[in-house]
Amino acid sequence: MSGNVICELQDKAGNIWFSTGQGAYRYDGRSFTNFTTKDGLGSNNVNEIIQDKAGNILFATNSGVFKYNGKSITALTANDDVSKKTVSSLLEDKEGNLWLGTMQSGVYRYDGKTFANFLNKDDHAFNLDAHHQAIIDILQDKKGNIWFCTWNRGGVWKYDGKVFTNYLPSAGYYLQEEQPANNVKFFLKKDPNSQSQDSITDDMIFSISEDKTGNLWLATRRHGACRYDGQSFISFTKNKGLVDKGMYAILEDKKGNLWFTTEKDGVWRFDGKSFKNFTTQDGLTNNSVFSILEDRNGNLWFGTRGFGLSRYDGKNFTVFSESHN
Repeated sequence: MSGNVICELQDKAGNIWFSTGQGAYRYDGRSFTNFTTKDGLGSNNVNEIIQDKAGNILFATNSGVFKYNGKSITALTANDDVSKKTVSSLLEDKEGNLWLGTMQSGVYRYDGKTFANFLNKDDHAFNLDAHHQAIIDILQDKKGNIWFCTWNRGGVWKYDGKVFTNYLPSAGYYLQEEQPANNVKFFLKKDPNSQSQDSITDDMIFSISEDKTGNLWLATRRHGACRYDGQSFISFTKNKGLVDKGMYAILEDKKGNLWFTTEKDGVWRFDGKSFKNFTTQDGLTNNSVFSILEDRNGNLWFGTRGFGLSRYDGKNFTVFSESHN
């Protein structure tokens, strides 16, 4: 089948969940079960899957959010203004609020009763004249801050519970790599002499993760990986042995290795000293790898383009994808 596989979640019972354009899949260690609109989803385009504190499985789809209680799938809410939207990302925060990232309306916070909307209908003229943030990933860090990755040139946003702070590349980035004519208003606000190594390295961020020490890792559209230590952004690209192109996901495994999945170059592992590249020649099903998940046993699952799914046990890759004529 065409489409991408995203490795999303290992639930409390040990099942592994995958989101695809063909609905959601659950793997119980023996077989795969497919959940689609026939089972109650509003759309087969599933963008993210999480498990809430109550144990429900939540699906972000192109037609809102749906909840699976282990028996049936129902809409999260009958609130039409949110439930019909394309929801691209989900997060349940430490207080139990549910955050819904959308591609056209910023982000919503749902407290179980009402929705509050943020990063929408504001004057973000730099954002290709869009007045909303297209939210593609959400993370709550160890300190409680909530981070939002954008896919329409908005960089990343941090919410500390009171204020939203925006992080964008330096003006030098735009002067060198983009068309300044599109960013006149932006340049009036930025210092053209700001140091690029202290700024985020791209303004389109696919995903964000946190390592054991609290560093944040950003997978960027065209500039590889970027690490934020709370004070400055450090680029990890070819001069450090890593690709400098599109990156999709970053994960620190239980052993402390960092894994990077890329658009064209397979998967990279960093053990603290050197990088090692894994591709189809090593058994990976496709070199365009969208996601990575570590299960309880330390196996790594990689979801790829072309409806591909591979599992790595530390020595060998096992391919789970079927081949379709």
